[in-house]
Formats: sequence, structure tokens, C-alpha cells
Amino acid sequence: MKIIFGIFLIFLGVLLLTTIFLDLFSLSFFTRIFHNLGLFWPMMLITFGIYFIYLSVKKKWLYFLSVGVFSAFLILLLVWPYESVSAPGKYQVFTGVNRILFKSGGFTVRFIEGEKFRVSTSSGIEVSKAGSNLIVKGSLWKRFGPKMVEVELPRDTFELSFEEGAFTVKGEFEENRFTRVETKDSVLNIRFNFQKMNVPLYFEAEDCVLEVLFRLPTGVSYFIDKKDGLLLKTIEGNIVESDFNPHLFFKLKDGVFRVHLEGGI
Repeated sequence: MKIIFGIFLIFLGVLLLTTIFLDLFSLSFFTRIFHNLGLFWPMMLITFGIYFIYLSVKKKWLYFLSVGVFSAFLILLLVWPYESVSAPGKYQVFTGVNRILFKSGGFTVRFIEGEKFRVSTSSGIEVSKAGSNLIVKGSLWKRFGPKMVEVELPRDTFELSFEEGAFTVKGEFEENRFTRVETKDSVLNIRFNFQKMNVPLYFEAEDCVLEVLFRLPTGVSYFIDKKDGLLLKTIEGNIVESDFNPHLFFKLKDGVFRVHLEGGI
């Protein structure tokens, strides 16, 4: 069992180092591994159970069976199609929402522009409203595959929060709809295209693995304040670094961060 657990730790360590330093995969690949780990972690329990039985009866075929189950677990982590998400269901309409909180489990979030605030989710994702906060909560127990959340935003500004999960977030906007984005204890891959940065965006991340890919209009200013952790930064196009009232302000602490900003939309 120590050997099997050691192989598992080495596998995760090498995968993360490869992702960060050699750039053979993007952090979205690591996000997929995190999602698949949430799907197939019961196979680890099966491996442990078989191995403990082997320790009692000393049958070699049980040992090889535990190795086989563990090998299948590693293969599924790599090849299970994360992008094959189940389609969202019917829309729910909400009013008076200022902050959207995504937490627990793992799912893909897609933002679209519209006239009303509407939310549609795959099965296994709960949506509730508490005051001006909309809470979108996933579950490790109520899903058999990656899930989708689709949010239609009216012409207004909102705050986003991501906690304790793995999320892939996508959206294309004529104007920036967000004043603040927070993420903590999570794996987040976020990709936004903004044609206009009409309001500044404050982005705070702590104790997480984060990949940010923003396409921005020409002349947008940004500033990154990082405390501890690893930062990989890529800037393309006409984007200015400035700490004086920047359009984008990143506050990063304790984690692995990749920030890619592309100007010229």
C-alpha cells in the first residue's frame, strides 16, 4: 500500500511540475485532472480495500488486482473527457442579485449577455438566493460527469466568488459586467473577452490554482500584487502596467497563478 500511495503522490507531483515549468499542458489540463479526481476517487477506496484483503489472505492475484484498479484510476484521470458536460436544463429568473457565489464540486460556467438575470444548470447543481447573493452549489455525490451552469446577465455589474471547487469559466462581453472576482481554496480557469472596460475589475485569489486568460481592448492598464506563490505572467498587445487606478487589479496570495492578458480587441 505504501508503494501504491507513493506512486500516486509521485504521479501528481510530476504532473503539476510538468504543467507549471515545462508548459506542455495548460493549467486547464490540471483542472481536468482535479475534476476527474472528484469523479473517480472511490476507486482509491476500492484499491485500499482489495489491498487490505490481500494482506490478510496473501493471495498474489489480489495484489495484482489492486494494482490493476489503481492503474485504471490513473488512466481515467488522464483520458476522461472533461469537456463532455451535460447540457443545462430550464432557466430560472432572479431579480435583485448583486453577487454570484459558486462553490463545491466542479462545473463549467458560461456567461452570456441578455436582458434578464437567468440561470440554467445541469442536474446535481443547486441554485438558491439569500438576500442579494445567488448561491450556485455543486456536489460530489450528485453527479456522474462534469456539469454546466449557464448564466444570462442583464446590463448591470456583479461580483463573482468561487470557493472550494474546480471551475472553468467562459464569457464574451461587449462591456465588463464585473466589479470584483474572488476565488479561494479552488482550481479556477477563467477566460473572458471584453470589448470595453467600462468599469474597473478587482481580482483577488488566495490558496488556489488559477489560470486567467483575458482578451482586452487596446490601452487597458493592469497591476498585479503577488504575495507568496508562483506567478507565470504573459502580456501581449498594447496593455499598460500601472498601479495608478488600473482597469485590472490582481491581488494574488499563496498559490499557483498564470495570468495571460491579450490587448487589441
